[in-house]
Amino acid sequence: MTTAFIADVRRCADIDQGHGAVWRLFANNYGLQALLAYRLGRWLLRASRKYYLWPLLSVCWPIYYVLSRGAWVAYDIRLELSADIGPGFYIGHFGAIRVRRCRIGANCSISHMTSISAAADGQGPVIGDRVWIGAHAQIVGPHHIGSDATIGAGTVIQGDIPERVLCLGNPGRPVRRNYDNRRILGLREEVHSQTRDAAAS
Repeated sequence: MTTAFIADVRRCADIDQGHGAVWRLFANNYGLQALLAYRLGRWLLRASRKYYLWPLLSVCWPIYYVLSRGAWVAYDIRLELSADIGPGFYIGHFGAIRVRRCRIGANCSISHMTSISAAADGQGPVIGDRVWIGAHAQIVGPHHIGSDATIGAGTVIQGDIPERVLCLGNPGRPVRRNYDNRRILGLREEVHSQTRDAAAS
């Protein structure tokens, strides 16, 4: 939990500025608050398999419930524990964000009115590293999104998307190959390398 959440924080600010700056960022950043609840919940799921950690569960599960419910009610952000979200995740806005039953790689970004989930009776999407997903995008179903892809605002994905493409429309179609999304991701090289190490650990 700690390593992944530090990677999330590094997407928003330079942690080397000091702990005070990090806490101020956390207090004002709805995405980080929602991610803290999610990271805690995923850690608790793993901890439930280790009997020596069971005494912590009765204390920590209520904390997870309060944090996750607060993010849902206050910001309308739902990061369900059925989702496997990689380190360095960035939530660019709040409101009607649903992430469940999917796998998301490292250093990805999403915005408001975004839904990423499985179809009602099937598997969820698998999203690579460094994928930028715009507002009102819908990725529902067993689709594969390649690393470094860009899903434009309002795009509805209905099939697999290759790496390094700009995808637009409903249904979503690649409109540009070898598209460089580093600028809109706002991803510094040192953050990229740190998050890659976190994903490997």
